[in-house]
Amino acid sequence: MKKRITFSNGFLPCAILSCLIIASGVFSFVTRGINLGIDFKPGAIEEVTIKGAAGIEDVRDALSAIGGVSVKKIGAVSADTYQIRAGVEESEGDKITKALVKKYGEANVDVLKTDFIGSSMSSSLARQSIFLLLGTMLLIWLYATVRFHWDFALGAIVALIHDICIMVTFISWSQIEFSTTTLAAVLTIVGYSINATVVILDRVRYNLPLMEVKNFKELLDQSLSDTLARSIITTVTTLFAVMALYIFTTGSIKDFALAMTVGLLSGCYSSIFISSGFINFTRRDWKPEYGIHHAMPKKTAGAPAL
Repeated sequence: MKKRITFSNGFLPCAILSCLIIASGVFSFVTRGINLGIDFKPGAIEEVTIKGAAGIEDVRDALSAIGGVSVKKIGAVSADTYQIRAGVEESEGDKITKALVKKYGEANVDVLKTDFIGSSMSSSLARQSIFLLLGTMLLIWLYATVRFHWDFALGAIVALIHDICIMVTFISWSQIEFSTTTLAAVLTIVGYSINATVVILDRVRYNLPLMEVKNFKELLDQSLSDTLARSIITTVTTLFAVMALYIFTTGSIKDFALAMTVGLLSGCYSSIFISSGFINFTRRDWKPEYGIHHAMPKKTAGAPAL
């Protein structure tokens, strides 16, 4: 077995740190909200090439008469292509083009793409996304309960909720667009994080009959030490691919890569400190004779059940 690192000393400080970060995310969500993409709110989104525009602020001034307008530059830095989002109905979609033509002239405005989404469709997508996320976590909890034990499964779910909260905190503070692509990043991290957690829990189960330990904390420390290299290597190698996406792509894929980067780091951290810290708390009175399937001693007159 590898040298034992006392990860358990960091369980409480990391839990406090995570709570503070998530609390800041709640504050940001209440005060700033989330920059919902066109998939989750009614309106129109256009990609337009504008010759002669002085920049984002100049384009935004041209659309000042239209409420709820968001403008960002896409493509190469030197390109004159902008993504414009506005809270208008499909019947009013030409408002954006008319406002741009009025300022820059018809010859200088070229509409590349236009998309619309109604309020009923956006609400339906939001509900479906929530149900999808809850359903995924329920299935993961059932799988972990069958394979390990209820407190192991609950620890894994706590880590997943932590990762989701950290990603939402980042999305809220950075105000990157939350679209179906960003949602895909969140779901990807849920799968990635549970995989890293299961590897650690499986090592705990493997080490139990091989080690002489006084408490569950020592067992966790050894199991985390055994899997540390694997946790770091898989995270770093995945980050290489994600960072390539972030550097060489634009638009929603760039946002996907940025959200994935935060999620990967959070997933590695939560598998080591948050999930393990929760399990250590539930098994604080555990003794070796209780076995893997008993977090607490049974209240019986005889010896503890094996």
